[in-house]
Amino acid sequence: MWTTLAWGSNRIVILGLTLLLARLLTPEDFGVVTAAVTIIAMLDAALDLGVGAAVVARQEQGITAATRMAMTINLAISAAISVAGIAAAPWIADLFDADAQANVFALLFLYPLFRGAGQVSDAVLKRDLQFKRRTAIDLTRAAVRVAISVPLALTVGGAVSIAAGIVGGELVAMLLLWILVPIRPALRAHWHLAPDLLRFGGLVTVIRVLGSIRASADYLVVGAMIGTTALGFYGMAYKLPELIIENVLWIFSAVALSTYSKARVISADVLTSGMLRATRILSIYGLTAGAALAVIAPEAVPVLFSAQWAPAITPMVFISLALGLMAVGWASGDVFTATGRPGTLVALDVPATVALIIGFVIAADHGLVGVAVALLIFNLLYCVARLALVRYAHGTSWRRLLTAVAPAVAIAAVTGGVGLLVRSFLPTGQFLTLVVVSLACAVAAIGAGLVFARSTVTDTVALLRRRRVGAG
Repeated sequence: MWTTLAWGSNRIVILGLTLLLARLLTPEDFGVVTAAVTIIAMLDAALDLGVGAAVVARQEQGITAATRMAMTINLAISAAISVAGIAAAPWIADLFDADAQANVFALLFLYPLFRGAGQVSDAVLKRDLQFKRRTAIDLTRAAVRVAISVPLALTVGGAVSIAAGIVGGELVAMLLLWILVPIRPALRAHWHLAPDLLRFGGLVTVIRVLGSIRASADYLVVGAMIGTTALGFYGMAYKLPELIIENVLWIFSAVALSTYSKARVISADVLTSGMLRATRILSIYGLTAGAALAVIAPEAVPVLFSAQWAPAITPMVFISLALGLMAVGWASGDVFTATGRPGTLVALDVPATVALIIGFVIAADHGLVGVAVALLIFNLLYCVARLALVRYAHGTSWRRLLTAVAPAVAIAAVTGGVGLLVRSFLPTGQFLTLVVVSLACAVAAIGAGLVFARSTVTDTVALLRRRRVGAG
């Protein structure tokens, strides 16, 4: 619940900031920042070489020698990435045909320095389930970003106003993490621990990097092959699906490895049952939200972001459905890491990533819609492959897996069908239509949930009530 508060509040603030900046800045400004952040997101996955995940999975207590060694590795890697990125900023800007904005790319490469320097402290908070403290840090990060970006957008303008907010927020977050979890780097005494940390963390890093490439490949292809202005439209098409679907999945990931690692200590059955339950809940949420967002896209984009972003409408439809499908296989990912078998997932992710990149390059000839459709097709195939891998690696039967997913398909179908029916009677692109169709989708989702997944709904509500009572 603390993680949900942190992510939810953070993303709502960022959405509000985006709504404001969308009226102050141009699609090209957003495109430049999106291009730079895409490159950094790919590097972000490798900032600690997976040693943060190793700290969580080891389930040690306190600040151990391994934790100090992880901090040392992390500081070295983040500093190296930042320096290399700043030096390469002119070439990266040229890749996206944005030579005049090289300073923005250089500024944003301070982000991996600050982000990486706080990752091990953050891993200790995750390991110890100290999510209340992480919430305070996330909320502060978002507040600082707003406090920097809005005044700059009103005065200086341009992409630098967005970039400065991102970097400033991360600097403050790093300082808070160092205060809450002070870790003294191990400069000499504990180098013998590095091989074990890097051996485990290396495979985790490969998974993260491949996942980051898959998450960023469409942005890279759009920016390089279609243009930064088109990338601005594509990035805007991603805003609501990312906020409402993908961010919820990352909320789950923030606690999944810690929870699965503790469940593994109890028994394999507890771990498997938890994974199936999470798959059921995330599938219901993701597919239903994806269907609803696809239905309201023609109203959401012009009403929330203004009419100049109309080219983002159709891509948003397919992106919403694609992220909904991504939720189906999401819950099983951290199981492989928690059980010490990250290499099994690598065997799937390597060919999948190559196939996705090839698909995006081919689809780019058909514009933004082609890229969004390619994402949808890939996520459908990948979620099936992920479930098959879970069956193979953990012995979970197809019956149990399909039982976990089937209610989500039914609820999403009802939600989307009702939403389309209601929208057909209303004018397109109007605020009132957006409100009415959104309410219709919500009512349909609740009703279908009580029909097709009553036990899941009631169990989840009961669990939340128990947690509130316990917290009180």
